[in-house]
Amino acid sequence: MRASKKANIVKYSILLIITAFVIVADQVTKNYIDKSFRLEEMLTIIPNFLDIHYILNTGAAFGIMSRLPGGMKIPFLIGVSIMAMLLIFYLLIKAKKDKIVYIVSLSLVFAGAVGNLIDRIMLGGVRDFISMHIYRLHWPVFNVADSAITVGIVLLAYELIIAEPKRERETEAGR
Repeated sequence: MRASKKANIVKYSILLIITAFVIVADQVTKNYIDKSFRLEEMLTIIPNFLDIHYILNTGAAFGIMSRLPGGMKIPFLIGVSIMAMLLIFYLLIKAKKDKIVYIVSLSLVFAGAVGNLIDRIMLGGVRDFISMHIYRLHWPVFNVADSAITVGIVLLAYELIIAEPKRERETEAGR
């Protein structure tokens, strides 16, 4: 088997495994919350830190655009999600096989986007339910797919800002 074909199999296997895991975890947790809670219902898990607060986010990340009129909002957000997923897939195609952290980070963002896209298409919004806060300082309510996106972005930032430049410096120093 050619090296490039083997590298592609590895990249796409990582993408498929991460995407399958995130989608299953995301949809199972959202469906459990949907069956166990009413919209806007809240349950304190750890006082002043963690609640379950079931909401339907009809906007984008952090509720951005949630107050805009609905007519074009949902199609627009679906289109943006699909374009972002296509861009991520393109970046994965171009990724070198030894860039595992880069591949994993893009796969996490892709998987989270798919998880939220499923909700947006089926329900017209995304089911969020994890509410973290320190007393009255609240982070926006989120879900498993959002967590995958966040972890993916943090890993990607680490890879591009810290790890890659460090490897390049070490390579140059070794010459």
